[in-house]
Parts: sequence; structure tokens; C-alpha cells
Amino acid sequence: MESTETCGTVTFPAEVDLSNGEAILAQSLGLLDSGVRALILDLSGCTFCDSNALNVILRSQMRASELGVPMWVVLPQRGIVRRIAEIAGLPRRVAIAPDVATAREALAPVPHG
Repeated sequence: MESTETCGTVTFPAEVDLSNGEAILAQSLGLLDSGVRALILDLSGCTFCDSNALNVILRSQMRASELGVPMWVVLPQRGIVRRIAEIAGLPRRVAIAPDVATAREALAPVPHG
């Protein structure tokens, strides 16, 4: 978990399941409730997940929406985690980025000219 002036980032472990899903959700909700301006959920290093990872993402998105906080999810380009996300329809529900740098760039404030 990392928090900067512009956003909070929760980095998911290699595997997300019943044993750690609630702890990851607590990190995510804790960042949101602390007043971060934006949230990134980074699954780029995640190689296995079950429905607990989807639960973390969707519950985080609901809380972020309640607070008016933009949220991006970084997914691996391919593999089982990406496939599960696509089957669950995640790309239709949350903003997806290919990497953290792209997500941070999307969250950067637009300069006023």
C-alpha cells in the first residue's frame, strides 16, 4: 500500500483468495476513508485470484463512487486474472489501465490554460 499527495495505490499480492481478500479490502477502504484524491488497485503482479479479488475491486469501486474518488484497476495484459476479470465484466464497471504509470497519468489533473 502506498499513499502520495495525488493518489493511493494498493498492490495486490501474487495470489488473492479467502485467506487475504478481507485484509486487502481493508487497505483499500482505509485509503479511501483517509481522504485520498484517487485510488489505484494494482493487480499487475497477481497471478491467481478468486471471487475475493473481484469482491475487493467492486466494493472499493462502490466506496470510491460514494466519495467521488476516481479509481483505476491495473490488470495483467494476459493470463488467468485478466480472463477472470473479463468474464466477470469488470472492464465494463471500472476503469482499466495496462500499468500503474498509465493509471497515474489518467488521474493527473488537467492543467488549465
